[in-house]
Amino acid sequence: MELRQCQLLRSMATHYLKEVRGQAEACLLTTGYSPEVQDTVERMAKIPLPLLAKYQLINLSELMRQNCTSGDRKAELSALHRAMSILQKYGCNLANPKRPKYWRTVKHNNPIFRSTVDAIKGGRAALHLYGYTIQRPDGLSFPDDVTDPDLEKVAAVTVEVMAFCAELELFIKETHEHPEFLERIISGPQQEVPELARQDLPPPAPAPAPRPAQRPRTAPTSATPAAPTDPQRMSCTVCGDNPSIRCLPCGSLFCENCDEIFHHHPERTDHIREKLQPDNCKICGTSPVSVQCPTCARRLCLPCDRLYHSHPDRRDHRRIQTGLATPPRALRIPEPRVALEIPCKFSAPSGPEVSPQPVSIAEWRCKTCTVINTGSSVLCSVCERPRLAHPQPVDEAPTPPALPVPGTPENQWRCQQCTFINAARDAACEMCTLPRSGDANPQPPAPVPPVAPVTPVAPVTPVAPVAPVAPWQNSMRKEGLKLIQHIRDGEQKGVSPEEVYAALCVSRGSDVSPCDWLDSELPHLLDEICAMAASVQPQGELQDPADQGRDVHLSRAEAKQSWVAAGGDKEKAVWILLRNRHAKVRELQELGFADAAVCEEALWQSGGELEDALTLLQCALLEPIHQRVWTEQPPAVIDLQNPDKQLLCRRLLALHDLSSWGRSELALSLLLEAEGRYTLEDVLKVVRVGPLQDRDFIRRMLAIECRICTESFPRVKMEPMISCECSMCHDCFKQNFTIIIKDKHIRDMVCPMCEEPDINDSERLDMYFAFLDTQLRDILEADVYELFHRKLTEHTLMKDPNFRWCTHCSSGFFYDDNELKATCPHCNDSFCYKCRKPWEPQHTGISCEKFQLWKKENDPEYQNQGLAGYLRDKSITCPSCKFQYELSKGGCMHFTCDRCRYQFCSGCNNPFYKTTCPDAKCLIKNALHSHHPRDCLFYIRDWPAERLQGLLRMNNVEFNTEPPHGAVAGECGVIVQRADQAVDTPCGVEAGEGQAGLCRIHYNEYLVSLINDHSADPASLFDNDELLVACRRYHIDLERAEAEDDQAYHARLLEKLMQDVPLGDKVPRKN
Repeated sequence: MELRQCQLLRSMATHYLKEVRGQAEACLLTTGYSPEVQDTVERMAKIPLPLLAKYQLINLSELMRQNCTSGDRKAELSALHRAMSILQKYGCNLANPKRPKYWRTVKHNNPIFRSTVDAIKGGRAALHLYGYTIQRPDGLSFPDDVTDPDLEKVAAVTVEVMAFCAELELFIKETHEHPEFLERIISGPQQEVPELARQDLPPPAPAPAPRPAQRPRTAPTSATPAAPTDPQRMSCTVCGDNPSIRCLPCGSLFCENCDEIFHHHPERTDHIREKLQPDNCKICGTSPVSVQCPTCARRLCLPCDRLYHSHPDRRDHRRIQTGLATPPRALRIPEPRVALEIPCKFSAPSGPEVSPQPVSIAEWRCKTCTVINTGSSVLCSVCERPRLAHPQPVDEAPTPPALPVPGTPENQWRCQQCTFINAARDAACEMCTLPRSGDANPQPPAPVPPVAPVTPVAPVTPVAPVAPVAPWQNSMRKEGLKLIQHIRDGEQKGVSPEEVYAALCVSRGSDVSPCDWLDSELPHLLDEICAMAASVQPQGELQDPADQGRDVHLSRAEAKQSWVAAGGDKEKAVWILLRNRHAKVRELQELGFADAAVCEEALWQSGGELEDALTLLQCALLEPIHQRVWTEQPPAVIDLQNPDKQLLCRRLLALHDLSSWGRSELALSLLLEAEGRYTLEDVLKVVRVGPLQDRDFIRRMLAIECRICTESFPRVKMEPMISCECSMCHDCFKQNFTIIIKDKHIRDMVCPMCEEPDINDSERLDMYFAFLDTQLRDILEADVYELFHRKLTEHTLMKDPNFRWCTHCSSGFFYDDNELKATCPHCNDSFCYKCRKPWEPQHTGISCEKFQLWKKENDPEYQNQGLAGYLRDKSITCPSCKFQYELSKGGCMHFTCDRCRYQFCSGCNNPFYKTTCPDAKCLIKNALHSHHPRDCLFYIRDWPAERLQGLLRMNNVEFNTEPPHGAVAGECGVIVQRADQAVDTPCGVEAGEGQAGLCRIHYNEYLVSLINDHSADPASLFDNDELLVACRRYHIDLERAEAEDDQAYHARLLEKLMQDVPLGDKVPRKN
C-alpha cells in the first residue's frame, strides 16, 4: 500500500515536472531570459524527484560525482555552481532573439571560461549539447553549415542547467527541502537513489572483465562475444531493437515505435516513461562508443581509443568494436618497434576471414594493424607501415638478416622498407626512421658451440634505445620549426609567408624578428628600390626610343611585389619592377591609351594594379558624359500651342510620372480648357489621385473657394481643419493662426468659420491641439511655432489641481501644501488658497467662514461698505481655472474668462454652448445659450424686491433694508467695470428707499445671493404661466388629468417640478 502511494506521488511529481519544464522552455524561447523564467526553474528545482528522474539531457549525477572527490565539499560545490552559472549564460545568449555578435565560438583563452567551465570535469560536454561540436585550435564552435542554433534543444538544456544551478544554490545554503538526493550522490554511487527510485533507473553496467594473464595474438572469431552486456538493457522488450525509452511501472525497455503502440492501451496511458541516457565515450563524453577494451575496462569512441592506446604500456590491449553493422573484430595495436637484433613482428588477424568495415574513399585501412587512416597519409599512423605494404606472416622465428645487395659497398646497408641505402653505422633508416632489420653484411659464421641445457629465464622487457640522428637533420628540424613560428607570427600580424621569407633572407644573422624588420626597415628599402629603378635606363626590348629621358614614377606597392618576387634580392627586384611596369604600360597602350606618361601616372596612382589603372583612364574618358548626364537641365516645357497633341501626351507621360495614357490625355485636356487658370503642377497632382472617369469631380477639385479670402485654389493647396470639414488656403491658414498665437489666447485657435471645436469640452480640445501641432509644424515660422508650444504648455499646466492664481499680481504657481496661507513666489504676497482673500493674521487657525464672520463684526472698513462689501465678496470665480474677478454679477450674465477663455454664466456657473448642445432634447440647439437652473440670477433678477423678500421670509432668512453708517446717501457703492472706460468704478446709480443703500439691480442681486445661500426654491411663488414655462424648459409632462381643476393641476405640476428637477448644483451656496 505504501509502495502504491509512493508511486502515485512520484507520478504526480513527474507530471508537474513536465508542465513546469514546458513553461520554462516556452518562456525562455520567447524572452531569452526574464524573471518569469527564473521563478519557473526555481519551482522546478524544488520538485521532490531524484536527479536522474528530473534531468534528462545532462547526466548531473555523474557530473557531481566527478567533481566532488576531495574533502573540501563546499569549495567544490561552489566551483561547480559558478561553472553552471556560466553555462546558464551561454544558453540564455543562444536562446535570446538578439544573440551576441560572436555567439558561434567559445574561446579557450577566455579567463572566465578557463577558470569556471573548463575547470570542472564534464563542462565541455554541456557545450556540446548546446551545439559547440567542432573542436578548433583555440576553442569550440558550431559547424560551418549551421546558421542558427537548435533553439528547442538549447532551451531544454538551458532550463536543466538553470534548475540544477538553483538546486545547487539551495543545497549550498542548506535550505534544500530534500538534501538527501544530493547527499547520496556525493557520498557514493551506491547511495545515490533510494530503493523506490532504483526501480525507475537503468540497471548498472556490467563490471569489466579482469585482464587475462595471457592473450592470444589472433583476432577472435565471430563466435567470440564482443563484451558481456545485459540483454534487457541492450534490446527492446518487444522487437529486440535498440531501446530508447524506459517505462517505470512496467520495468521494461522499448524503442519509440513499440512504446507508442504498447502504451496506447487505456490501462497503460498513464505510465511514466523516461528517455535513456546515450552511451557516450568516457573521455570526450560526446561521441558514441565504438570500441570496448576489456583489459582496461573502457568504452571509447574511435579517435579517443586511437589516442589513448597509443601509449607504450597500452599498445598490447585488445579492443572489440561495438555498434557496427558487421560482426565485431578485435583491434590490436602492435608493440612499438625498437632497434634490437630481434625484429618487430606484425601479424595479420587469423581465424575466419571477416569482411572489413566499409571505408570511404578518403580513408584506407592498414593491412597490418587494421587501423583506419586518412587518405592523405602515406604511412599508417600507428604502425607506420606503407599504405600498400602486405602484412608480414606470423612467425616466431627470427627474420633472416638482410642479404648484401649486389653493387652495395660493405659499409652500407639497404632498408627493407623504403630501399634507401644507409651508412653501416646507422642503426635506423635515415629516410623512414625504421630500425635496421638485420645485418646487411654478415660476418663468416662462427663455430657452433655445444648445446647447453635450456634454463627457463624470466622474460625481460626490452628497452628501446634512442636511435642516433644526424646533426644536420636536427639542425634542419630546428630551422624548419623556427621558420614555421615566424610564419605563424606573421599571419597574426597580417604578413604573408612570402614576405616573412624575404625578410629572413635580407635580415639573416640579425636578432630582429622578420615582422619587426618589415615594419621598421622595409619602407626605406622600398624607397631605395624605387629610386634605383627610376635612375636605371633599361636598354633593348625593355624601353622604346620615344620613352628615353622620361621620368618614371614607381609606387611602394609595386616595389614590394617585386621585392617579394625576388626573394629579398634588391638588384633583382629593380629588374623585375621595371620589367613589370613596362609590360603594363604596353598592355595599356594596346588597349588604346597611347600616351605613355598618362599610363605611368595611372599605374602610380593605382599602386601598380592594372585593372585599377584602366578604371582611372576610362573615368577620364567618361568625365564629359558624366558632366552632361548629371548637370541639371532646365525642365522640359509643355507648349500647349503645339498642334501635335500626341507629342504632348507622350511628354506628360514620360516626364511627369503619370500612370497611364488616359491620365495623360485627361491632364492635357484640362490644361487646354483652363486657358491659364491652372498651373501644370496643380493639374498633375489632381489627375494622379482623382478618378479617371469623373471629370466634373476633378474640375471641382481644381477650383475650391477659400471662405476667408474668397479666391479659388486647387484642393492640394487648401489646408483642411482637423475638427470640422472647413478648409482655407495656405496663406489664410498661416496668417490666421499666426495672429491668434501672437495676440490672443490659445483657446481662440478654433476654426474661424464654424468655431469648432467647443472650447468647454476639455477632452476634445486636447485632442484637437495634438493634431493641430503636427499641422502647424511645417507651416508657421520657427519663432511663432515656439510661442505656440509655450502657450500650449501653460494651458496644460493650468489643469493641474495644485495650480493657484495669485489674488494680488494675477500670476500662477503650484501650491500643494495643506496650509491655508499661500505665498506667491512672484510678488511675495500671501492669500488664503481656499477663500482667495488677502491673508490677515486673524485668519490663522480658523476657518474661512469664521474669519469672514469676524471681519464682518470687527472690521470698520468692511462695516462701512455694507452690502457693497458683501457683493464684492460674492465676486465672480471662473469654474475652470478658479481665477477670481472682484466684480458684481449684474449686467450680462455671459462671462468669458480672460485666463482660460471658458464661457459660463456668472450666476450659476453653467457653461455656455455655441455650436452643439450635449442635451439631446434641447430646443435651442446651435444658438448661444446655457441651461440655467430656476434659482439662477438669470431668471429671478427681474422679480420685484418685495417678491424676493417674501421668498426669504417664507424660508426664515434675514435681510437688510437700511444703508450702513457712513455710506454716501442716495448712491450705490458697488464696484462695477465700465465697458467704455475699461476701469473699475462705483456704480453711482440712485439708491431707492428700503434697498440698503443699493440700486435696484444690485439690491436684487443681494437678495438672490441670500436665496442661493439658503437654497430657497423660487418655484413656490410661481404663477400658472411661470410654472408652465418652467415645466416646458425642463421637459416635464404637462398633460392634464380628467376633471382636474386649476388648483389641483397647479399643485401637481409644482410638486413634480420640485421633486424631479433639483436646484442648480453649480450655484454658489453657503456651506
